Amino acid sequence: MSEQEKLLAYLRRVTSDLHQTRQRLQDVESAAREPIAIVGMSCRFPGGVRTPRSSGGC
Repeated sequence: MSEQEKLLAYLRRVTSDLHQTRQRLQDVESAAREPIAIVGMSCRFPGGVRTPRSSGGC
């Protein structure tokens, strides 16, 4: 295998790796922009209080 063939094979491999890396980065960045849904909220009351009325608020 000549030096030029080795270089061409290397460049093809690096180009393929770069393409895969770009795709993975794009997938990660897309996932970071997904919306977040709040499905529930709660409030803890100190000292065994069971309702907001008896504690003076949340």
